[in-house]
Amino acid sequence: MRRNNLRTSLVCIIVVVISSIAAIGYIQKSIPAEGNIYGPYFCPEDRCSHIVINWISRANQSIEIAIYSFTLDSIGDALIEAHNRGVEVRVIMEKDQVNRYSEYSKLKAAGIEVKLDGNDRLMHNKFVIIDEKVVLTGSYNFTKSADEYNDENLLVIVSRRIAEAYKSEFQEMWSGKFGC
Repeated sequence: MRRNNLRTSLVCIIVVVISSIAAIGYIQKSIPAEGNIYGPYFCPEDRCSHIVINWISRANQSIEIAIYSFTLDSIGDALIEAHNRGVEVRVIMEKDQVNRYSEYSKLKAAGIEVKLDGNDRLMHNKFVIIDEKVVLTGSYNFTKSADEYNDENLLVIVSRRIAEAYKSEFQEMWSGKFGC
């Protein structure tokens, strides 16, 4: 009887480990070839935070983010880790969403460049540009609700052409032409 319990426990542990690896998603440390599209991912079932963190961990040069709501510590921690390994990180947040729960102060304190969108309307963008080649975009905000409860979507596009279009928008916002 004890041997069966041990065998069952071992099988359960193996299943949990394999499931955890699969949930984190195709962990690679390099950016894949041009022209790939990953996703769509749908939250809460796909745990979009794991996808975002995985891509942040692959960044070598730059991460630029425009995000409406950002309260998820795990993504904030991943950005700080990227910054600490020498990746340039810049973030634009909607000013109306900055409160005691937002990652704004934590990122600033870590030395990350963070600006608040200054236009008189809502900055409702949700995108990430990594190494001027990868774009993460969709309805997904960096919040626990978006990750665990809401119906959200996230698409990952590996394309310099598309990344350039998003970077142009980011630069306009960063320079203050439309706020910030």
